[in-house]
Amino acid sequence: MSWITNAMMWWSDDSGSTWNKVTDHNRSPVTVDFERIGTDQRMANGTLRRYSVTKKRTFTMSWNDLPSISNAGIGTADSGYGGQQILDWYNAHDGSFLVKFRKGADDGKAANDGTIETVTCVLTDFSRETVKRGPQTDIWNVNLTLAEV
Repeated sequence: MSWITNAMMWWSDDSGSTWNKVTDHNRSPVTVDFERIGTDQRMANGTLRRYSVTKKRTFTMSWNDLPSISNAGIGTADSGYGGQQILDWYNAHDGSFLVKFRKGADDGKAANDGTIETVTCVLTDFSRETVKRGPQTDIWNVNLTLAEV
């Protein structure tokens, strides 16, 4: 799948037959936080007993000076989803959708080796700030959080 090597993240709202590239234009590193689902219980002798059901991830990312449109030349540098497309996706998707992440050097493999992971996520947080207004595109700062289902 050579198309994976030109973006870190792709979104799909159907069975995975159509994928939408999310721009890497001025994106900050993606932060991955882990949440352990289960219970912890302190025993009478002072030891801790943990019943772990699963671990879920939260992906946090932001873009600074992101063009609001994705047209090449006046929008995002890689023609991936710009600010307005990300906002439209957030407004249209209250439920879960598929996300493909291209794994990089942190998994011990080459940065562009095409290794991908598909995760079912929900968009839990979105914010935007209009930095500049222009004749062809606005410039936004965007923050969003994806939670693994």
